[in-house]
Amino acid sequence: MKEPYPILIDIANKKIAVVGGGNVAARKVAGLLAKNAKVTVISPAISDKIDSAKVTWIKKKYERSLVENMELIFACTDNNDVNEQIVAEASQFQLVNNTSNKQQSSFYNLAVIEENGIMITVSTNGDSPSKAKQIKNKIKQWLSSSLS
Repeated sequence: MKEPYPILIDIANKKIAVVGGGNVAARKVAGLLAKNAKVTVISPAISDKIDSAKVTWIKKKYERSLVENMELIFACTDNNDVNEQIVAEASQFQLVNNTSNKQQSSFYNLAVIEENGIMITVSTNGDSPSKAKQIKNKIKQWLSSSLS
């Protein structure tokens, strides 16, 4: 990804695949469900942090046919080769986030702060998610105290 363009996307009722079932997938799923996305998790096993009652869980390893009708795809497996395969097999009309390699992603998530109807996002262009999280937390503290 060379020159990212920040946008917000309404994902309510959009079909989104999360391939993988570990902690990274659990974080993605939680955020997607909070925005009313229709989430399908593709993984032989999933973390207990993923509420299987709120997602469609396909208990299989990744296959291209399982994501053909998805609008967004998160490649969150613990296998870089599989994540790369997901990116390679995505159609030109699908947006894919390879959580193990931002260079192969057509998008990545921003750190988001939502307080009292205000949304602020923080990005390091995918270079340092931990730094973005630190900045997010500082802004959140400042915003909470400023709006009190």
